[in-house]
Amino acid sequence: MALSSNIQTKSSVTCFIGTEITMGTATLADGTWNQAPLIDFSFSDDSAGLTVAPFRSDSFGQPLSGGRHLNEDRVSEISLTMKGTGAAINRICLALFGDGSSPLALTGALPAVKQYKHSVANAVPVTILFDDAGMSGNDMFFTSCLCTSMELSYGIDSDGGMLKCVATFVTGYQPSQGSLTPASSTDLGNAAAFNIHDLTTHTYDTQDLLIKDFSLSISRSVTKSGANPDSNYNPFGYSIGGYEVTGNITCKRDEKVDGVLDNNSTGQVLALSDGTFQIDAPKCMVDAASPSFDDTGFTSSIPFRCFYDDAAATNPIVSITTA
Repeated sequence: MALSSNIQTKSSVTCFIGTEITMGTATLADGTWNQAPLIDFSFSDDSAGLTVAPFRSDSFGQPLSGGRHLNEDRVSEISLTMKGTGAAINRICLALFGDGSSPLALTGALPAVKQYKHSVANAVPVTILFDDAGMSGNDMFFTSCLCTSMELSYGIDSDGGMLKCVATFVTGYQPSQGSLTPASSTDLGNAAAFNIHDLTTHTYDTQDLLIKDFSLSISRSVTKSGANPDSNYNPFGYSIGGYEVTGNITCKRDEKVDGVLDNNSTGQVLALSDGTFQIDAPKCMVDAASPSFDDTGFTSSIPFRCFYDDAAATNPIVSITTA
């Protein structure tokens, strides 16, 4: 048999995020599509894990009948690393916690949509399409993906200070390879990404910190609920878990840091802003800060976790302003 002459390269791949109408049905070509401003990406192929029977006490080989693919547990994970533009962050927040209009406020009461069932109308799941990423030179797309996390990060010494947005999705539906070409799309990258060098406000617990690196992560669990053996082991639905909002600040170690590390279990205010892009978290706690003794000067790594005020579940955990 002759070898295939097909090759695949990242530079030939374009990624689109499609808004679905019904869970289990991919976004149609004439549906609503957004082009992702990709820097990097990864996804899982359609490959289930194996489970194997135990050895017999008098046998040292594994018979074929003892192996089974775990199609019931098969899920695909998709990771998108994008330019941190306002439009990209808005779209990912819409997929992650249901707010796509600045300011993007994650509260203790979200998400509004808590049930995800196959063949039921639902605009939260998305179709993720990778143009020209199929194994035969066609397209690869993943139906009814739910966003499990978003990380926003930037640093003084990395990527020119550009903000990166990393979004992770999962789907329990079998990946598709074929032809799917959006009739039209909106590019989420038609703007400059936010930049750490533009920060004018950089305080934690009212202490003005000289920040070197910053990251904020919003994550939740998404679990495949049941699998239909009569339909490629696609899910009957998804179950979702609660949101965890964490982050890390790397900054110059000085008396300002000493003012942050009070260990009194009360909410501290995080405020980060460049005049347009802004992150506000009104109730944070430091989670085991540590120093680093660099030759260029001591720094502190300050991990933190964000909470909402117990007075009402509608109080914000974090608010992200993009415009």
